[in-house]
Amino acid sequence: PGSVISGRYRLEQIIGRGGMGAVWLARDTTLDIDVALKLIRRDRAATEARARLLQEARAAARIGHPSIVRVFDFGETAAGDPFIVMEFLHGESLSSVLARRQRLAPAVAVSTLLPVASALVAAHAKGIVHRDLKPDNILLTKNETGALVPKLLDFGIARLLDADPERRFTLAGEVLGSPDYMSPEQARGEVEVDASTDVWAFSVVLYELLTGRRPFLGANYNALIMAIITQEPAPITELAAGDAELSHIVQRGLAKRTADRWHTMRDLGGALAAWAIDHGLNEDVSGTAL
Repeated sequence: PGSVISGRYRLEQIIGRGGMGAVWLARDTTLDIDVALKLIRRDRAATEARARLLQEARAAARIGHPSIVRVFDFGETAAGDPFIVMEFLHGESLSSVLARRQRLAPAVAVSTLLPVASALVAAHAKGIVHRDLKPDNILLTKNETGALVPKLLDFGIARLLDADPERRFTLAGEVLGSPDYMSPEQARGEVEVDASTDVWAFSVVLYELLTGRRPFLGANYNALIMAIITQEPAPITELAAGDAELSHIVQRGLAKRTADRWHTMRDLGGALAAWAIDHGLNEDVSGTAL
């Protein structure tokens, strides 16, 4: 605390720590605002990783979607530690909401995730894939009008940064993503995954919100990976969640073959919006007309 990064950002306190480094609450002394500053330990950031981090931080900063955390700056400290500066958000992670409420009513779950679907559509349109979508990376915040706004965190840099050292993903050439939300192609170790991986992970998160459990379980890492690759999840209707139409939407998102999934995030979001309209909803949780 008290250290000044890049002559501008004064570190106040650590608000998160992981295997790659730490996230600080910092004060931007130039603009006189609070920001979140993620410092990556240089022994965990190879030259290639820094280059990719910069490239993807730039990409995330260009998306400009209300449900994607804003990236303000990127650089290195005098000691060579890469850092990213992002908007500082007050809110509760979706994982915390799940821990408290166990499951959400179908209309609430769909309404909450539709802004995230919209954010992923915007990102995919720019060729950016999240690769580590999970409840921990979705923060529920409120905007200036008091409306609830889900914010997608670590966007475009998720494959390089980890907030959970117990379930960390790795750098180039290795498996990317948190194990519980990995797509079958990630679980098989495929490096070049596309937007279909986000369709899968989004569907896993939706399944978990609806049922209170993840679709694939395993006693250990290997058992979980095998379940993702080989097992079919129980339909949500068997777990007293949703209806046949919503179950079909989720099941298609969890198809093992990418060709059998929703072809795009827009297709999946459109199906969910149509389901929501049929069930009396006119707006998503942020107040955006469906």
